[in-house]
Amino acid sequence: MVLRVYNTLSREYEVFEPLEPPNVKMYVCGPTVYDRSHVGHMRVYSFFDVVRRYLEYRGYRVTMAVNITDIDDKIIRRANEEGADFEEIADRYMYDFLDALRAFNVRLPSILPKATAHIPDMFVFIQGLLEKGHAYVAEDAVYFDVSTFPDYGKLSKQDRKYLLTGVRIEPSPHKRNAGDFALWKFKKPGEPFWWCPWGEGRPGWHLECSTMIWRHLGEQIDIHGGGADLIFPHHENEIAQSEAFTGKKPFVKYWMHVGLVRVEGEKMSKSLGNILVWEDALRIAPAAAWRLYYDMTRYRQPLNVDEEKVRQAWDAVNRVYRVRQDLERSVREGAFGKEALDAERYMREFEARMDEDFDTPGAVSVLMRFVDELDEKAERLDEGSAKEALRVLSTMMWILGLPEIRLDPATRALVEELLRVRDGLRREKRYEESDRIRSVLKEAGIEVHDTREGSKWYVLPLPRRE
Repeated sequence: MVLRVYNTLSREYEVFEPLEPPNVKMYVCGPTVYDRSHVGHMRVYSFFDVVRRYLEYRGYRVTMAVNITDIDDKIIRRANEEGADFEEIADRYMYDFLDALRAFNVRLPSILPKATAHIPDMFVFIQGLLEKGHAYVAEDAVYFDVSTFPDYGKLSKQDRKYLLTGVRIEPSPHKRNAGDFALWKFKKPGEPFWWCPWGEGRPGWHLECSTMIWRHLGEQIDIHGGGADLIFPHHENEIAQSEAFTGKKPFVKYWMHVGLVRVEGEKMSKSLGNILVWEDALRIAPAAAWRLYYDMTRYRQPLNVDEEKVRQAWDAVNRVYRVRQDLERSVREGAFGKEALDAERYMREFEARMDEDFDTPGAVSVLMRFVDELDEKAERLDEGSAKEALRVLSTMMWILGLPEIRLDPATRALVEELLRVRDGLRREKRYEESDRIRSVLKEAGIEVHDTREGSKWYVLPLPRRE
């Protein structure tokens, strides 16, 4: 089997062949840290977390970078509104972003560069572009001259004459072309600034990513990802300035973009008051449910956040955790039956779906069919089948980013003791008291099932508390 990836640049599915196998260099555009992280952000980083996990499962060594844009118009505006320093605003929301990644079980990147830590690198980058005739110094900024890059527009597939009309481009009377973009913005009153050979100021947004990729990952990388809203102008501009600077093509071998998120059919925006920040999302359902919910839609498609469907994903993910704990119980206690099950067949189907451009909905479908069969047979499987099924199920869950839920020995012993007390109360027909214990355990994420052989319990993911 070969892994195929949909490349935004070619608009085709391409066989994944990294530049320097088995190493994979991946860069995902990080947040501009001026506000809380929300479910749209978490969809992007949850997906690329799955990409990273699956590539590692296939034996690649992945170096993943996610940048922090810690200087920007929005950060400056927020700082002025609060009467705070821009660094205070940037640090506050950077740590909020990191808290969100951890809460959603997104592994932290190998490299987490901050834009303001790379100002000297940006000078080198700008000087190189000036020397090669791709940039010029104007009254208000140092600009990249898009007319010097014939391939401009190749990512967004827009006609060049429309790209240069100034749509989504900052206007300036000092530009040579409407589509030229700022590499370095000269300082304005009340704004933070750095010394620069061409004039005090601050970096342009597009330059930041190209510089950090060049510094940490090199002149060419395998995967560059982000939201679909970054295709133009941000990623288009990255290609232009990076390939103009290094002379290396392609700057990125595979471009991958995640569809935008809507809430109840509406675009998230402050004006509508419908931005669902990550903490509020986790009060609706736990991280495991959100991860499965994200995985149930193809990553390039828009995603509409529907609370009822999120809760359905929660129900589905609970089934996954129950079945795995049944398998773990059988293996731990040596309680095996005589039935056989070909778990590896499900793993091959799972891989086949993931190999088709990370088809997580298809992979989730395989997972749930596997869970259906295990739900029926888990406690009747022979030893070999049970152990193999547990390995395969755990692998699928890890790839899809479903978090581990474990109790420490002391807590497990306490739960077992409470259940022994509860079983005694039930034998004495003191049902009201036994139900009270069951309710207390449920609040703690322990689901109790009564069987003929006694109580059986499961640890299930919980939503965030108030």
